[in-house]
Amino acid sequence: MPTAFITGATGFVGRHLVDVLLEAGWSVTAMVRNHAVASRILSPDVMLLEGDLLRPETIRSAMPDHTDCVFHLAADTSTWAKEAERQANINVGGTATILQIILDKDIKRMVHVSTASVFGEHSGLITEETPRLGAKSHIGYIRTKSYAERKVKEAVERGLSATIVNPTHIIGRYDSHNWARLIQMMANGTLPGTPPGSGNFANGRAVAEATLAAYHKGKDGENYILGGPKASFYDFLEIAAEKLGLAKPKKPMPAFSLKILAKTLGMISVFSGTRPMVTPEEAFFASENQDASSEKAQRELGYRIVPIEQSIDENIAFLRSEGLLKA
Repeated sequence: MPTAFITGATGFVGRHLVDVLLEAGWSVTAMVRNHAVASRILSPDVMLLEGDLLRPETIRSAMPDHTDCVFHLAADTSTWAKEAERQANINVGGTATILQIILDKDIKRMVHVSTASVFGEHSGLITEETPRLGAKSHIGYIRTKSYAERKVKEAVERGLSATIVNPTHIIGRYDSHNWARLIQMMANGTLPGTPPGSGNFANGRAVAEATLAAYHKGKDGENYILGGPKASFYDFLEIAAEKLGLAKPKKPMPAFSLKILAKTLGMISVFSGTRPMVTPEEAFFASENQDASSEKAQRELGYRIVPIEQSIDENIAFLRSEGLLKA
């Protein structure tokens, strides 16, 4: 029976990966910060060990020797500059610690879940060959994930067998904090406006399947973009509104208006000390227009593209099952 060690198992993609691994007959150990929370949402077949990316000694204690693969999904996805230091410590420092422990122990392989954002802003179609500009980004999440990815590639040069997957936007079952927030806010009437951007929407389960496939088929040190159908955020909300029986969303806000609003709210938050309703980082992501190709992942990993309508259906069903959506 192959053995897996997972960080970020209680997250959106992490929960899908646990399902996929168990279905494939793997023995799964998950490093979690809160045992009680993890035990409520993960299968009893998962071995839960407490650990924290900010405390290296707990990672070393949690990670079993002779593990077939470490799947590193845990990350700080904050979009508020005030939390930048913690984000860097988790995303960069935590990844460096994970890598060193893997090299110290008899670990056969690693799959690192990064993000397509590391490629930065480009006007054309993004592929794995596109220059990576994320390390120079003013957005903390993009910058720290870029540095973390560099750490993985450096470890490969030191002899580690590791592959990197780069999901785009992800939607589906288990999502209650990411794009699901737009659906929830639209349903309860608190969405201040429709974001003006667009992007590729991947399916959560499909991303997890490709993450496992990367263990079997991914090449050392290489990246695999995991995307999906391209849609504007207005299109995304319009599909969700139709499925919920709601009126069509408002027309997209002009990007400059959203960014000015976020900047103003950010200045106010400096004095209030509270997180603004919309941060400048969130305004950036909401205004971003990107298109990425998943052709390499489809060809080499068997990655499947899921219709955005199906992914939204899965998310709505999950939100309703958890009592998080009243519409």
